[in-house]
Amino acid sequence: MKIWHKILIVLSILAFFCGVLLYDAFYTAPQRFVVRTETISSLYIPVSMDNVDVLFFSDLDYGQYMDEERMDKLVETINEVAPDVVIFGGDVFDETVGPQDTEKLNAVSERLAQIKAPLGKFAILGDTDNTPEMRRPVEEVLYLGDFEIIDNRSQSIHNDSGEAIAIVGIENGVNGYSDITGSFANISPLIFSIVVCHTPDTAVYVPADLTKYMLAGHSHGGQVYWIFGSLLNYDGALQYFRGKHIIDGRFTLDISTGTGTRERDIRFLSNAEVVVYHLEHKAITDQ
Repeated sequence: MKIWHKILIVLSILAFFCGVLLYDAFYTAPQRFVVRTETISSLYIPVSMDNVDVLFFSDLDYGQYMDEERMDKLVETINEVAPDVVIFGGDVFDETVGPQDTEKLNAVSERLAQIKAPLGKFAILGDTDNTPEMRRPVEEVLYLGDFEIIDNRSQSIHNDSGEAIAIVGIENGVNGYSDITGSFANISPLIFSIVVCHTPDTAVYVPADLTKYMLAGHSHGGQVYWIFGSLLNYDGALQYFRGKHIIDGRFTLDISTGTGTRERDIRFLSNAEVVVYHLEHKAITDQ
């Protein structure tokens, strides 16, 4: 076989794979919800909370790209997991939705209400939620969807026992007021606490001795991510942008890539995801 035939074959194969990747990035990935599963083992997780599943999803961004059909798939994905607890990490709508868009507001609240979680459904507000025009409508949507807003406060989670874990909610660091002291007012170092904040860069301000794990979103993981950069870069997610990070050598910050899309309806190397945290009580005798 002549050399130019070999070159042509290689180029054809490369073009095919590039075409497949581009098709997936534009047409499949934005509406494909990946379930990422993590196991958290800790001495501080009570025996009664052993095997409890906490599902986290963020950045719904309903509006320009996330629509009723796509959100139905998301709700179906969440309910198939059958989590015990559901936490939403902020940004219900994108900037195209206003308080006058009652049809879209109702569509989201109805679908949020379909999500099942026997031990509770909780939410914090993102930066697009926390504007003068949208904060009240978003709070109403979350309320009608049976989500309890926990900005700047903590919430105990029980499972037929007096023992509990705590979810600590902190307002976003872009246009919110992050009341760290108030959020941790009822938290002791002996409580297993999951801290939730929309903006991952807020991790540097939380008390490491009172935090066992932290969840964040906001960045979409760049949404389109490659070695030269990303599509999205937001304040509040510049120091910590994607993936997992150990903060102060004490706790893990885990940044979700979110479920919706912004600016362009495209995802590459940043799958839309929901994250399931399987809690595991670790006895003192365990190695």
